This record gives sequence, C-alpha cells and structure tokens, in this order.
Amino acid sequence: MRVLKRAKIVFNNGFSTFDCIVRNVSATGALLTIDDSVHLPKEFRIRIGEEQANRPAELIYRRSMFAGIRFLDITDNGSRANPHAHPHAENHADASASKPAAERSGAIHRIEPEILPDAVRSRFSWHRSN
Repeated sequence: MRVLKRAKIVFNNGFSTFDCIVRNVSATGALLTIDDSVHLPKEFRIRIGEEQANRPAELIYRRSMFAGIRFLDITDNGSRANPHAHPHAENHADASASKPAAERSGAIHRIEPEILPDAVRSRFSWHRSN
C-alpha cells in the first residue's frame, strides 16, 4: 500500500535512531526513503507513524536513498508472530542467545582484567623485581 509516513529506525539497544519516510508498506515489509549518508545496520527496529510498537526488521537492499526492509515479526501465514508482546520491549539478549556462536561473534564482549605474565610485566619501568 502506498503511504507517506514518518518512521524512526531504532538500533544499538535504543541508543541510536534515524528518521526516515515510509513510502510503501505491506504485511511483510516496507520501502523507506532515508538519507544517503546514513548507514543502516542489517537488523534493527522500526516505529512507523504514531504506532507505539517497535517492529523488528531486516535490511534487504539499499539503493541510494531507498531501502527495502522485511519485518521479522511475521509468520509464514503473514500474521504477526507475537501480538501480545510488550510494544516497547527490545529483548536483544534473548534474540542473540538463540543465534549460533558464529552469528554472535560480532557482539560486544565485556573485557575482564587479568594479571599480566611476569615476562610482560618485567618490561615495564615500574616493575619491581622480588
């Protein structure tokens, strides 16, 4: 269906957003108009118009200022997958836990401090020999 609605692309756990225009929308996806300089992630959430729900979406193609997306909350029969889910919840932890380790490799990992080996510590000027 041809529409011209404002939309907001949300990603990075809700810390990053971009405005765009939805030109066409169907049950399975949409065509967006977005600035050429904007880099879209492969997967994100989108809020169309005045809807409060952020729908999960996947970038299918990008041509200049146009982007084709597919909604990820659609089942094989064309209906929404979880109509009772809280519309503001972005549960990325559950989604990433269900992906194989190879797909999660791009995730941000917490760095745990470790004691440096003696061979490395001895090269620092503040290292004291015992």
